Amino acid sequence: MRLDAVGNGITLNDAFAEAMRAKWPPGCRYLAAVSGGHDSMALLHFLHGAGYRNLVVCQIDHGLRGEASTGDADFVREKAEVYGYPVELHAVDVAAFSQTEKLSLETAARELRYRAFAEVAEKHDCRRLFLAHHADDRVETVLINLFRGTGAKGLAGIEPETSRVVAGVALEMIRPFLSITRGEITRYVERKGIAYREDESNASDFALRNRVRNRLMPLLGEIFGRDVRPAVLRAADLAALEEAWASEATGPLPRKGESGGLDVAALREMPEGQRQRVLLIWLRASGVPDCGHDEVARAQTVVMAEARPARASLPGDHQVRRREGILFIERSTPA
Repeated sequence: MRLDAVGNGITLNDAFAEAMRAKWPPGCRYLAAVSGGHDSMALLHFLHGAGYRNLVVCQIDHGLRGEASTGDADFVREKAEVYGYPVELHAVDVAAFSQTEKLSLETAARELRYRAFAEVAEKHDCRRLFLAHHADDRVETVLINLFRGTGAKGLAGIEPETSRVVAGVALEMIRPFLSITRGEITRYVERKGIAYREDESNASDFALRNRVRNRLMPLLGEIFGRDVRPAVLRAADLAALEEAWASEATGPLPRKGESGGLDVAALREMPEGQRQRVLLIWLRASGVPDCGHDEVARAQTVVMAEARPARASLPGDHQVRRREGILFIERSTPA
């Protein structure tokens, strides 16, 4: 069974568990991100049933839902203890971080969440992290990235396995449910009688992803007269293949200087398509959040201008600057 196949017809059963064990041996230690919600509690239950005994459960309280957030943390701790897993509870202040770093609440929450995961990874000397993202999450991500003007990497959506360096810690993120639909997870939860905490904010439209899930997806189904998710996932799979090929063809980044900057002269000599790809890879590797077409265009303007502009603003209070033939990133204010 392919764990990365499009989510049609794939079920959470013994065959799926066997495929998981073959890909990610249960004898290794893993972290598991568990919020207490529907998807992550299904993941925790399935991991335990599949024989993963060496797990560290991580629960992050974002501080956005008051007593409900505290209740989530208590719930996860109790369930982890029933399974015999150690649990790490971390509280972060997403609202304050969002304001000081000039980020959306979604982006700020994601950044602080991964920082907390990195702390736990260092404490337990374990870099492998199970996440509960599923096929519907991937569809939503593809559509969000499409309307942000992303390239092939964004159109590929979420990947089954990715790595990310956070605070000097190289996290290996594993998404075993990425081929599983939300409907199949719901059937599994009901079949197994799995308790979970309902996050009322999921039904509201305060976040972009919620609006895509609650409003755009039903509208697309109504317009096309069918479930559009399989088609979106097929397009994402094709984009992922093209992205893999293009990444190999791009070659190494033209580094220059000691700050991780790029050689402006080398960038100017590249074909525009290659230059934009290099800039996108570099911006993401430099920690600039939510990079897309607009951010690459700003960086390219700085690269190609003979005089000004020699700098441009980027998300997360970053700036891209050019000086003495080097393109580099700096913060507008100290981190």
